[in-house]
Amino acid sequence: MSIARAVLLSLLVCAGAAQAETPAPLSPVGDVEALATLTGAASRSLRTARAIRGEFAQRRHLAGLTKPLESSGSFLFARDAGIEWHTQVPFDSQFLLTDSGITQRDEGGETLRIDASDQPALSVVSRVFFALFSLDFDALSHDFEMRGAREARGWRLELTPRSDALRKVFRKAALTGDAAVQRVVLEEGSGDSSTIDLSAVEFDARGLTPDERRRF
Repeated sequence: MSIARAVLLSLLVCAGAAQAETPAPLSPVGDVEALATLTGAASRSLRTARAIRGEFAQRRHLAGLTKPLESSGSFLFARDAGIEWHTQVPFDSQFLLTDSGITQRDEGGETLRIDASDQPALSVVSRVFFALFSLDFDALSHDFEMRGAREARGWRLELTPRSDALRKVFRKAALTGDAAVQRVVLEEGSGDSSTIDLSAVEFDARGLTPDERRRF
């Protein structure tokens, strides 16, 4: 599971500020209708979106370090292609996650390619991240126990891994949002904490542009 852990942590690398208000009590999310009711506008937008674009800001807090690791850039998700994670600060790097594997290109032009056929754990990683971006109940419920709540500023969904393999990567993940997923918080088994903040999220029913599709 070491490759899968590296992929997960290369995407989910941020820890955000705690919420000021007392969190609402969580209730089990037992079916697709309950998830749709909980997430409201986000689920409705995702039903017709073939591509999702936005920006991210990341910080990751490591045990023993006083300063977080920070980065920012843009992201692109398409159900029929995969996820592109384009870091622009502090350096330029492109990370592609698809069903067939991962590809990473840095600003020096070097490329790293890992095929899912060589690392079966990557199939789990792809399924998890595709499910997170699309709020796919069937895929999420396969890997996680889900609890959620409506809050004054939107909704909160907490995910607890079902398998020992995923629990080795992280103990809990939490998504918060309103019309779109706005934040993903990850608590790792090692004690480190990570969050990813999403902004300027756009849902596109037309799908990828020709240039975007070529990147995959």
